[in-house]
Amino acid sequence: MIDQQMTETVRKYASDMEQNGKLDQTVLDLIYEHRLFKLFVPDAVGGRMTPFPEAIRYFEDTAYIDGSFGWLVQIGSGAGFFATVMDPRAVQELFSVRNFYIAGSDRPLGVARKTDDGYIVNGAWPYASGADHASLFTATCRIESDDSDDGLLRAFAMLPDQVRVESDWNAFGLCATGSHTIHVEDALVPAHYRFDVADPHFHYDNPIYHYPFEPFAAANIAATTIGIARHFFDAARAHIEEKETSWKKERHVHAVKVLDDSEAAFLEARKNFHSAIESSWAQHQQGISPDSDDIPVLSKIVAHHAVGGAQKLYRHLGMDVIMADHPLNRIYRDLLTASQHGLLTDTTGTLELDGQQF
Repeated sequence: MIDQQMTETVRKYASDMEQNGKLDQTVLDLIYEHRLFKLFVPDAVGGRMTPFPEAIRYFEDTAYIDGSFGWLVQIGSGAGFFATVMDPRAVQELFSVRNFYIAGSDRPLGVARKTDDGYIVNGAWPYASGADHASLFTATCRIESDDSDDGLLRAFAMLPDQVRVESDWNAFGLCATGSHTIHVEDALVPAHYRFDVADPHFHYDNPIYHYPFEPFAAANIAATTIGIARHFFDAARAHIEEKETSWKKERHVHAVKVLDDSEAAFLEARKNFHSAIESSWAQHQQGISPDSDDIPVLSKIVAHHAVGGAQKLYRHLGMDVIMADHPLNRIYRDLLTASQHGLLTDTTGTLELDGQQF
């Protein structure tokens, strides 16, 4: 599915997509054709349910093609989990469309007032990745009601014509993800479009829906970061090879050594990450509580080696790469942006696994 033709097509549009701040329609059509936003959507509603380790490889490989492309494939597929918490009628109505994609936020920044016809929703939520092409929006609200629901936090699904997208995504990386703020004003939402993310019903079921959520989410983000880092190291190697005759020999030799050392540490961390995913999923498939505690730590460790290695190497790549339109510049910015996610940042100052510090 992730082949050379897809790679060439997406990279052909990468520069324009960054300038325009969103995916090109040709790229979106490729995603719809291969159902890349539906890797965790039930087959019964047009999805292509994918085992966890295989999906992780897809997230890495799509991010290797292009950071924004991979980020949106990963975020879009993750929304398939809502199939277990939304009313089955809503799932049937909303998930079956070819261009299915959910943009939204779990931040409790909205208010939903209960009425006889459903709920009146108001609020604003930032960082709704893929807002420009979403077929559905979801957002968390605090309920205002005269009954026992008053004060509860619940999520609501809203259609595009009920949402105003504020084009305020001005990050220095992942520019084509359209991670804008969304606004909702007095939107009438049917009662069966309300859901509780902490209360799954498993009307649509699959082993992935029972996998522990924290390692699942951390692995998804890490896989995207890994793919971007792989692209960076490969592109850096090609760049250094091109400079062999124009750089002094000592400079070229040193740059190659920095690249080799940085990439080797990253690839070792990547190997450990994938090994943990495979082992944990095998346990889960056998009905054993998965050994998944290491995955959030391994996700941070591989991000540490990806970013640290890229930053060290960047200093040796010369003046060309400081230009914003240079491919290595874009890949570098995408890497730093993806790795900034809270699931990959080390807030303690010390990463430790099996007694080893990183």
